Amino acid sequence: MSAGLWLIVGLSFAVVGAVFSTLFYSLQELARTKFEELGERHPSETTRRRVRLILEDPSRHAIATALPRVVCNMAAVVSAVFCVTRFRGVAAPEWLEVILGIFAASITVWIVGLVIPSSIARHAGEEIVLRWSWLVRGTYLLTRPLDRVARFLDRVVGRMAGPPDDPQQDAQEEVMSAVAEGQEEGRLDEFEGDTIASVLRFRDITVQQIMTPRTKVEAIQLTSNLGEVTAHIRKTRHSRIPVYEGTLDRVMGIFYVKDLLKWLAGDKTRAEGAFDLRKLLRPALFVPETKTVREALADMREKKVHLAVVADEYGGTAGLITIEDIVEQIIGDIRDEFEPAQDESDVEIDSARTHAEVEARAYIHEANAILRDLGLELPSSEDYDTVGGCITVTLGRIPAPGEVVLLDGLAITIIEAEPTHVERVRIEKSPPAPVPVPSAVTGYAAVKTDGGTPG
Repeated sequence: MSAGLWLIVGLSFAVVGAVFSTLFYSLQELARTKFEELGERHPSETTRRRVRLILEDPSRHAIATALPRVVCNMAAVVSAVFCVTRFRGVAAPEWLEVILGIFAASITVWIVGLVIPSSIARHAGEEIVLRWSWLVRGTYLLTRPLDRVARFLDRVVGRMAGPPDDPQQDAQEEVMSAVAEGQEEGRLDEFEGDTIASVLRFRDITVQQIMTPRTKVEAIQLTSNLGEVTAHIRKTRHSRIPVYEGTLDRVMGIFYVKDLLKWLAGDKTRAEGAFDLRKLLRPALFVPETKTVREALADMREKKVHLAVVADEYGGTAGLITIEDIVEQIIGDIRDEFEPAQDESDVEIDSARTHAEVEARAYIHEANAILRDLGLELPSSEDYDTVGGCITVTLGRIPAPGEVVLLDGLAITIIEAEPTHVERVRIEKSPPAPVPVPSAVTGYAAVKTDGGTPG
């Protein structure tokens, strides 16, 4: 064969390889929903059936197109070697012809078989697979005898590599990567990206992580005193209030302020006699604190309620969760006209950057993310989640306001505390330990301080 004929053969193999490369990359990056919609709109029933078969296992079809792709690329390289050999008039290819042929073929295959196909796959992959679905299915059926070999190798490699990754985690990482790319290219703004990220994290968040803790629950004890109820409403300004009897662990139901308005307007419950809060209560929805937010939201939608009581493992009341708490996990903080404006952060750093004041309810990992800028870090443990929990677990008791706790090189001053919990603390580096020095008079060790001479 002449050099020109070898050139034509090599280019033909490169073009055919480019077709299979385009199909390979398109199948790897296939958007299932879009491809399915394109298939359903196609007038041919045969094409629609092929689309459904490809969607059953796109990865296997991609592997099937990889074989002819590799064969064509190798054939293009060999053809290039013989083309250079004939062009130089050599009877058999020597090392120079081999190097020149491989170099020329590599450049051609890189452009025709990699750069162009991958670009086409990114922009019109689903349309390409739909148009060439007959070739995809045909290649898959022809290479099916090798499918067992591929599955066997897949199992062997899987055992060597360890347990497979979580498919949901892989999908989440893929979406987050697409979101980051969209933000960099300006197709998504920061709010849209944050919202998508929040939705993806939604399935991993538990009720305990976002609930209003028991110490912050503004409930009312069961009473027949209308004045107490109206005073509580004016104080808390909540439209739904948990009602308990004796202790907060015995929640009797949820009191809706609008039910009181109906009673005051003279509905049938008022006709039955004097005011009785028990008669106005609605059943409370209880959810365990280990339940995911997504599951709790499903329960609240089913029961058509906006508030649920969170129960701990012992059956006591751990806190409250509302629809608003759940929505805030997606779109951020929501404040109504009655809520005072305040800094979203539970950590406030002073202007001199020497210490920080921290709400005791703040989670350890969130507080540390800010405290590290000051060279401060609270110890983490499975025994607690919050800053207040760290302090009480370390001491084994509730500290009093003004008390200073020394912990891992930190001085933690209790700013605010109740008999049952810590509310706010100041965190700074602990002062250096006093240095003992010998006393010339007594011979005993004295403590040297920064403010004067040792005594």
